[in-house]
Amino acid sequence: MTEVLMWFFALLAIIGAFTVVLNPNPFYGAMGLLLNFLSIAGMYMLLQSPVLSLLQVIVYAGGIIVFFLFVILLLHLRRPLADRDSSLKGVIAVALAVVFAVVGVSALFIYPMNGFYMAYVTAKDIGQYMLTDGLFAFELSSFLLLVGVVTAIAIVKLYREEEK
Repeated sequence: MTEVLMWFFALLAIIGAFTVVLNPNPFYGAMGLLLNFLSIAGMYMLLQSPVLSLLQVIVYAGGIIVFFLFVILLLHLRRPLADRDSSLKGVIAVALAVVFAVVGVSALFIYPMNGFYMAYVTAKDIGQYMLTDGLFAFELSSFLLLVGVVTAIAIVKLYREEEK
C-alpha cells in the first residue's frame, strides 16, 4: 500500500511540475507548484519523516506559495503571458532541457544509490543544522528570493514606462 501511495504522490508531483512549466497563466502555475509541494510533503510522510513533511507544508506550501501569489497579484500578472519563444534561442533552450533530462535520468541508472538510507529527523536536528552548517545556504536562498522580487518589480516598472 505504501508503494502505491508513493507512486501516486510522485505522479501528482510530476503533474504539478508540468503545470508550472507548461501553463501560460502564472496563477495556475503557482497552483501547480502548490500541488507539487503538497505531493512532496506526502512522500516525506510516507518515508516516516513527519517533521520534514510539516516543514514542507508550512514553509513551502504555506509561505513560498503565498509569497508567489502576492507577487503575481502585485505585478498584475493575471492574464496569460504570450512570450513563447520559437526562435533559435527557444529551440536551443528546449534542446538543452531535453539533454539535461536525459543525462539526469541516465545518471540514476548508472550510479545507483545503494548506500542511501532515510534517517529519522527531528525538529532539533533541523534547527541545529539551519543555524550552523546550513546558515549560509539558508541566507543565500532568502537573498536570491529578494533579488528575484526586486528584479520583477523593476521589469514591470520599465514595462509600464514604455507603455506611456
